[in-house]
Amino acid sequence: VSATVGAVPKENVVKLPYSDRITSFVPYYWQSQHILAQGTIFEGLFGYAPDPNGLGGVKVVPVIAEKWICSEDGKTWTITLRKDKKWSNGDPITAHDFEWTYKYICSPDIPDVPLWANHLQHVKNGWTCKAGGAPLDELGVKALDDYTIQFILDNSRYDFNCWLVVAGSVPLHRATVEKYGEMEWWKPENFVGNGPYVPVSWTDREEAVLVKNKNYVGECGNVDRFILKNFAPGASHIQAYQAGEIDLAWIYGSSGAIGDYKYVQRNKTLKNAYRETPGDLTWSGYQVTRGFKSDVLDDIRVRQAFALAIDRKTLAEKVLEGRAFPSNKFWADNDPIGSRMIGVEDNVAKAKKLLAEAGYPGGKGLPQLRFYISGNMPEVEYIVDQWKKNLGVTVLIENIENAVYWNQYVWSRWSPDAEPGFVRINSGMNSFETGALDKNACQILFTLGFPARIRQKSYEIEEERIQFLTKEGGLTEAEWKPLIEKKDKVEAALKEIAANEPSELWRLDLYTRKPTFNEQFDDIYNKWKTAKTDQEKTEQWRLANRMVLETEQVRVMEYNARIEPIREAFRLRLEAINSSFDQAMEITAKYSQILQDQYYMVPLYMENYQYLLRPNLKDVSIYKFSWGPLVFNLKYVNLE
Repeated sequence: VSATVGAVPKENVVKLPYSDRITSFVPYYWQSQHILAQGTIFEGLFGYAPDPNGLGGVKVVPVIAEKWICSEDGKTWTITLRKDKKWSNGDPITAHDFEWTYKYICSPDIPDVPLWANHLQHVKNGWTCKAGGAPLDELGVKALDDYTIQFILDNSRYDFNCWLVVAGSVPLHRATVEKYGEMEWWKPENFVGNGPYVPVSWTDREEAVLVKNKNYVGECGNVDRFILKNFAPGASHIQAYQAGEIDLAWIYGSSGAIGDYKYVQRNKTLKNAYRETPGDLTWSGYQVTRGFKSDVLDDIRVRQAFALAIDRKTLAEKVLEGRAFPSNKFWADNDPIGSRMIGVEDNVAKAKKLLAEAGYPGGKGLPQLRFYISGNMPEVEYIVDQWKKNLGVTVLIENIENAVYWNQYVWSRWSPDAEPGFVRINSGMNSFETGALDKNACQILFTLGFPARIRQKSYEIEEERIQFLTKEGGLTEAEWKPLIEKKDKVEAALKEIAANEPSELWRLDLYTRKPTFNEQFDDIYNKWKTAKTDQEKTEQWRLANRMVLETEQVRVMEYNARIEPIREAFRLRLEAINSSFDQAMEITAKYSQILQDQYYMVPLYMENYQYLLRPNLKDVSIYKFSWGPLVFNLKYVNLE
C-alpha cells in the first residue's frame, strides 16, 4: 500500500447504538451514561477487563490503583495510585482528585446523587454527610499524599475494590467542575475526563461522538472515533445496520424482536453477521406475589408443584424461538456459582403428587390464582397453559399498567392489592459486589419468605410508622410511658434472640452493634427532655415511635417468623457479604440453593443477547449488568 506525501491518515470510525438517550456525561447518576463512565470516558481506581471465564465475561482489575492494602478487619483500605495517569488536558491524576470528588458528591448540595449505587454508602459517615448531619471533613476518605488514598468504612467490606469500579467512584476534574458548575462541566466543549475517550459532541436523544484522549496512558484499541446513536425504546436496529448507519445492531426491545430474528435468519448476508452471547448475569422467571390476601402459597408443596410443572426447554426454544436458553437455577451451569448448584426439576408426576398432598388434587379447591404481567409477555401465556395442562389449575392473567407493575408488584416490599399468584420477573446484578451475587434471591429473606399473616402485620406496622411522620403528641412523660414499656419489651426480645442466635454477624446486626437499640432510644429520649419547643418534643417522640416500631418489625417479628432453612441462608449471606469476592461466590452458591429450593422465586430461562456485528469489528465487550446489553469498555475494541 502506498501513501501520498502529506495525506491525512484515514480515521477508524465505529458507529454503535446506545440506549434511547444519553442525558449527560455526569457519571454518578443512575442513568445510561454510567456505563460509559466505567472505563470509556472515565476510569476509576479499579475497572472491568474481559475474562471469558469470569462472571458475565469480565473480571475486576486495578486501573489507576497500583497496589492496595485491606486491613484485617476489612474496614480500612489504603490504595497507592499509579503516577503516570493523566487527565485529558494533561494534568496529573492524584489522590486529591479522588478525595475532592467524593466529598463533592457526598455534599447535601447535590441531593439526588444515588449513594445506594456507589461505594460511598459504605464509607464512614457517607450517609450522614449526604443528609447534612456531619461536615464533609468527617467523611472517611483522605489523601495521605499525592498518590495514596485511604478509605475508612463503617463496616467490613473485603470486596471494596469491586465497589471502586462503579461509575460513582470515578474522579472528577476539580478545576473544570468549579469553573463551569454542575450543569455545564460535563458538556463536550468543557469536558475534562481521564478515560481513553472524550466526548466532542452531543445532541440529546440523537447521538454523541467520542474521540481518543491524546493524553491517555494505558491499553487502547485502534478506533479513533465512536459515534453513539440513540434509538427510541423498542425501535428496530436492522434497517439502520443495513443502511450502514451503525456497525452493530441489537435484536431486542420490542414485540417485533422475534420478527427481526426470523428476518435475520432468512437473510444470508445478515445471518453471517449474526452473533449471540448469553445474558447470564440476569435470570428470568416468576416470583409469588407480595400480597397477603390468602395463605395458599405459604405451603411449600404448592409452590414446588407449580415450579416443577413447566417445560423450560420448550419455553426457550419454541415460545421464545431460541432467543433464550432454559435455566432451572439462578446462575448458568458453567459459571463459578451455577456449577455448584442443583436446578429445579422438570417433573410433572411429582408436581401432581405434591399438589394432591397439599390438599388440592387436580387443582381442586385452590382459590383463584392470578399471574400479573405488563404489556406483551407470551412466555406467561405458555406458563399458564402448562399449569392448566399439567396440574389442572386455571390461572388468570391480569395485565396492569407498567409503572404500577414494576413499582408495586415486582419490586415493592408489599403488594396489598395483589391477589394470590405470581409476577413475571427479570432479576440481575447492578455490579460486582458480594451482596449482589444472589441476583436478588435475597428478596426471599426480606419479603417473600414470610407467611401471609406476617406480611400483613409488617405492612400494617409500616403504615403505622408512616402515620408517626405527622402524628401529634409526645409532650408529656405520660405519653412516653407506654412507648418506654414497649421499648423494654422489644429490648427483652432482642436480648433473647441474640442469646440464641449462633451467627456472630447476625447478632451484631440484631443487637450488639453500637449504638445499640437501647442507646439510640436513650439518646432520642434525652433530646426530648432538653428540647426547647413543643415542636422539637413532638419530633423526638415521633422518631422514637418509628424506631421502636421498625425494630419490633424487622429485628423481632420477622426474625422469629423465618423458618430455619431461611435463617441459615440469612447467616450464609452475611458471611458472603463479609468475604472477598472469590470466597463469596462459593458461599453464595450454598445459600442461593437454599433459597431456590423454597420456590418463592423460580428461574425459567436466561436471554441470549442477539446482535449483528460487522466482521471487521473485533474485541467487543458486552455489558451484561443492569441497563445492558450495551457495548462498553470501548478501549478494547479494534477495527481490522
